[in-house]
Amino acid sequence: MKLTEFFRAQLDAEAPRTARVLERVPEGHDDWKPHDKSMPMGRLVTLVAGMPEWIDMMVRKDELDLNPPGGSAYKPPSVTTRDERLSAHEAAVAKARAALAETTDQHLAAPWRLLVAGKVVGDGVTAGG
Repeated sequence: MKLTEFFRAQLDAEAPRTARVLERVPEGHDDWKPHDKSMPMGRLVTLVAGMPEWIDMMVRKDELDLNPPGGSAYKPPSVTTRDERLSAHEAAVAKARAALAETTDQHLAAPWRLLVAGKVVGDGVTAGG
């Protein structure tokens, strides 16, 4: 099986499961945290809804700096309602599917780097090989 097919199959299996969880998150409790050190529920839901978009980013970019000089230009979408969460998730899944359809196994095997403040903290290949 090709890597692109494998990743599409994984995405197709996980996307509906994630959507079912996002449907069940209560609205109006975005500031709720189970513990003082925990991430607020709203931030966590936004993160989970958008995770499939990471596939698009990893396919289209050679690296990601989690703390780039000058700060990040990325601003997560505001998703406070059930419909907004599901729409954000659907959009992220669509971007991931498009990226996988437009790439090759050879590209997925190319080196990819994770940086923090310009310093490499991880490198390898996109597919983890």
